[in-house]
Amino acid sequence: MLPSNIRKAQESDAKAIAQILRELGWFAWVNSTPIEKTITQIQQHIAQCYADDSHSVYVAENAESEVIGYVTVHWLPCPFLPQLQAYVSELFILQANRGQGVGKTLLAAVINEAKIRKCSVLMLLNHKQRESYQREFYRKQGWIERETVANFIYPLNADARSP
Repeated sequence: MLPSNIRKAQESDAKAIAQILRELGWFAWVNSTPIEKTITQIQQHIAQCYADDSHSVYVAENAESEVIGYVTVHWLPCPFLPQLQAYVSELFILQANRGQGVGKTLLAAVINEAKIRKCSVLMLLNHKQRESYQREFYRKQGWIERETVANFIYPLNADARSP
């Protein structure tokens, strides 16, 4: 069952996004912070995303207009590419709505916007232990796993060490 609506996120979607993140249980900061503080931070992030049009957040709604998933993408200039590249940093769906085409539909919205922006490439990271990697979700959507690139991080605080 495909979501009934994909749209750009609004600050009023912050509570639903916070609930999606809490349901996942993957992020120490989200899990240990009062929900109100998480909602406020998400509202600030959504506002920041649209302040300079260098980021986009889309939400998927069900038939009852409830947010059931979201995706965040960042539009990045890269001096060695002729056009922008885009980085999908988050794609999360409520557990009850997985396997229903929600993620596929959200990715389609990102791909459409990337084409409008004339991006050279879209990229994302997917933890190999995640269920989405195990069932080859991104491969099935036409994404290609890089064989020759290692992903490194430089954690600046304990929260950065979360998955």
